[in-house]
Amino acid sequence: MAAFAAVLGLAVLAGFASGTSGVVTGAAFTAAFAVSFGDGATMLFLAFLRRRTPKDPIIIFPLFDFLSPLPIFFEILNCEHKITQTTKVVKFSPGASNSVNKKDQHSGTVTGRFIKFADMATRKLWIYSPEVSPRLEYAAGVIFSTVLGINYEITTDRRKIGGSPAVFYTNEKVKDQFVIRPSGLLDATGVEQIRPEVSFIGEMPVLFAAEGGSIPFDLFSAVFYMLSRYEEYLPFSPDAHGRFPGAASLAGRGGFLRIPVVEIWSKFLAIELIRRYPVLTIRHNEYSALVTVDVDQPFAYRSRGFLRSMGGLVKGLAGVGARPADRIRTMTGELPDPYDSFGYIEEKLKESQSEALFFFPTGDQGEYDHNPPFRDHDYGEIIRRYDRMYGSGLHSSYRSAGRIRTLKTEAERYSAITGHPPVKVRQHWLLLNMPDTYRDFREAGMTHDYTMGYHDEPGFRAGIARPFPFYDLATERATTLTVVPFQVMDVTLRQYMHLQPEAALEVVRTLIAATRNAGGLFVSIWHNTSLNEGNGWEGWRHVFEEMLFMQKV
Repeated sequence: MAAFAAVLGLAVLAGFASGTSGVVTGAAFTAAFAVSFGDGATMLFLAFLRRRTPKDPIIIFPLFDFLSPLPIFFEILNCEHKITQTTKVVKFSPGASNSVNKKDQHSGTVTGRFIKFADMATRKLWIYSPEVSPRLEYAAGVIFSTVLGINYEITTDRRKIGGSPAVFYTNEKVKDQFVIRPSGLLDATGVEQIRPEVSFIGEMPVLFAAEGGSIPFDLFSAVFYMLSRYEEYLPFSPDAHGRFPGAASLAGRGGFLRIPVVEIWSKFLAIELIRRYPVLTIRHNEYSALVTVDVDQPFAYRSRGFLRSMGGLVKGLAGVGARPADRIRTMTGELPDPYDSFGYIEEKLKESQSEALFFFPTGDQGEYDHNPPFRDHDYGEIIRRYDRMYGSGLHSSYRSAGRIRTLKTEAERYSAITGHPPVKVRQHWLLLNMPDTYRDFREAGMTHDYTMGYHDEPGFRAGIARPFPFYDLATERATTLTVVPFQVMDVTLRQYMHLQPEAALEVVRTLIAATRNAGGLFVSIWHNTSLNEGNGWEGWRHVFEEMLFMQKV
């Protein structure tokens, strides 16, 4: 045992010295060990760890409480989690004392590296349920495949499980198993008047509280409720454009809109499962960021058409809007167009090495659609340029909402300009009507939607910080449409929340941190018209540039 501990300690030191995160392999660990663990090995292991003084505390789960020979490797996870259950850990804070204390952590924030021994061949997690519904399959898929990366299988036959790791999702009497008590939501079909209460376990908000289980709430139902946007199928008071307001949402009223609760619940479940089944492994998700630019109106004066241009000139002569001389000089090319901030956006994206995606409208002009005609030469050149450089999608018009023929026409126009169909889409004005908008997108051939977010509030509309599949409650099935949620939009911060640039930066900083902690995808929406340092947007280029710096991987 002492020899093993020495070799193991040296391997750990090599791994930490290299600053490796994720799964540590290669030079740091070149061999697998077949060992039997006990408390003595744990203490020796921790003694070697004390030679290392990393910035963050190290939390070692009690993974030595089994006695079967097992090849091992190290997995290091960056994680922050509110420990709210009685979770036994060995907490090691370098330099804190000369002894190692084992204690129960009832509450508080655990931040740092989670080091887990795991089987080289990932063990399967069984999920037992007396009935397997499409809702359960969907929720389990997002939790275990999309978020945690755990190999799992759902079964109605207990005999298949044996002594393997398992979650029993049932109200049946079960002894000595990990149990989640169902609320009934996942066995139901259709939409009922279900508005769950928000309760808290420590500082973690939860839905569908339940007693008698290994965790005190129906986590599967909570995840399903948030992801399916169940509440948006229920009667609500829309805004003037028919939109579901973020301020009226369950998360908005419950005070947890700015945290990705689906991610937090999933990691909470993972921690509890690993305590019981140390052989399970969890994927380390890498944080990333994506800047999206909605080009609602590429030009203020150019490509406006004769009637619109004459109308603008008349208003200017009457003292409303731009001065006629400036408008004429812009239209003749003597002055740059006020809305043409594309050069600036391109420069800053290149400087920060940021990933980006541009959305372009091709609909007819109307009260809420101000883009140029789709045949306009200059507009077509902009679309093709940024489609080649960063990629693009269709910004379906206000008029297209609920009109599938109009949507298909706009998709055909986009294809004619770019040479490829629009598989990515964002609805103008964020007119998202569940499930009709997503059904129309799928019928029109789109595969990825970027509309999931609120117009009036920043945060996590579906409670998740990464792309996920759309579940259609009307048909009770998961679809092939991938939903890519965004967390913040420039217009939300200035026009709906009335924030000054510095206050807006604090909101952005909070959302980036929450997404980074989840290992998710931070998506922001900007407009070329908000980055021209005019029309009330003075100082917002600073916000954009600071965000590009903060969101770096």
